[in-house]
Amino acid sequence: MTLTLEQLVGAGYDVQPAPVDDWREFDELDPVPGYFHFDWLSSRHPDLYHRFALSTDGLMDELEKLVDLTGLAVADIGAGTGRSTMAAARKAKTVMAVDPFESVISYGKDVASRAGMRNVGYVRGNTARLPLADDSFDACISSWAVVDYREAFRVLRPDGYLIQLGAAPGALCGELTPMLASMFPDIITEVAPGGQLDAACPASDSVIPDAEWNGLPVSAPTILHDFTYVADYADYCEAAAILGRLYGPVVRQYMLDRRQATLSWRLRIAVARVNKSAETPALKGDHQ
Repeated sequence: MTLTLEQLVGAGYDVQPAPVDDWREFDELDPVPGYFHFDWLSSRHPDLYHRFALSTDGLMDELEKLVDLTGLAVADIGAGTGRSTMAAARKAKTVMAVDPFESVISYGKDVASRAGMRNVGYVRGNTARLPLADDSFDACISSWAVVDYREAFRVLRPDGYLIQLGAAPGALCGELTPMLASMFPDIITEVAPGGQLDAACPASDSVIPDAEWNGLPVSAPTILHDFTYVADYADYCEAAAILGRLYGPVVRQYMLDRRQATLSWRLRIAVARVNKSAETPALKGDHQ
């Protein structure tokens, strides 16, 4: 059934997923959900989002070089269709995936079930009010998701890892960022220098020496790791279809003209350790 954007918004977190591959048929001039509407795209078409989110695989593979999740209890905040959850579960003792959309949770549960993963759980909840107990996790990860840092701090144990994974500054859409910046200026507000978006750009590391990160007390330093990952969709027509549905016909044509099945990303992993011994009064008692 075709829905309007108003109907999707009205459905809230209970939006029903469309049939598999339904995303392939849409009005390029007036798509519903619209381009860059990632919450609605993932909730209405979780199969599309799961095919697209290869950059999460790259982020989680790289994270293994920075943080050992072996034996840890991990919360995956804004888990989406489960690529980050499944990757964390390779090493972690347990992974609890949190997402607000029922359709996405159902998709992720199915992915975990088919993979035979027994250390993965799913819970539906708003990331601004996590349905998780205080001091119950050794690490909180968040891949391409909005994080309420106070909530992440609350559920982490002392010295727990707070890990954020996504695009490096100015690289929101990988190599497509310069092309899309003029079309979506309210979304893409920064474009990295061209060399940083090149597939050959070497990895770089930096630190934030402060004892605070995103308003939280942390054990300095916070580590920032930038690297390049090339997502390979195997077939250029499939890449054009997936990326065109998410970003628009200009991107679809870009992939077709180049017969290009890959997308180069400049990604960033930020790793902090929370310092609960320095907890400020403003961080206490916020969760009822």
